[in-house]
Amino acid sequence: MNTQEITPKPVGVRILRGILIGLGLVLLNLIFILGPYVGLWGIIVAFVASGSAFILSGLTMITAYLFTLPLNISVPALFIDHPIMMVLSAGVFIGGGGILLSSSLWVSKYLVIVTGKYIKWQVKLVRGDNDEQII
Repeated sequence: MNTQEITPKPVGVRILRGILIGLGLVLLNLIFILGPYVGLWGIIVAFVASGSAFILSGLTMITAYLFTLPLNISVPALFIDHPIMMVLSAGVFIGGGGILLSSSLWVSKYLVIVTGKYIKWQVKLVRGDNDEQII
């Protein structure tokens, strides 16, 4: 244990240090962090869109089967001939879309949590809080 008192740095030194660290963090975030971060959000948005599309296509298959007229065939004939196959394939689409949608929402929740912690860490770094933990 060190019994010395920690002397606070002058205000000018702390402000200059904060500005330099802030500029360094801006460059770091723009060069290395922003690309993968935007890419992750793009993947999550794509999974949400594809999960929603799978759910809607399953519901559309069921609706098309129920309201198909003999002259207007919008669903493949194999599915119309076998109603069990139509319902099962619609269930697969709805289930797969639900899994994609729920997993992407779960991943986005934790990505938001990690982003908040990263921003709080950077603010602490710029402010100079807890200098002994940073060095």
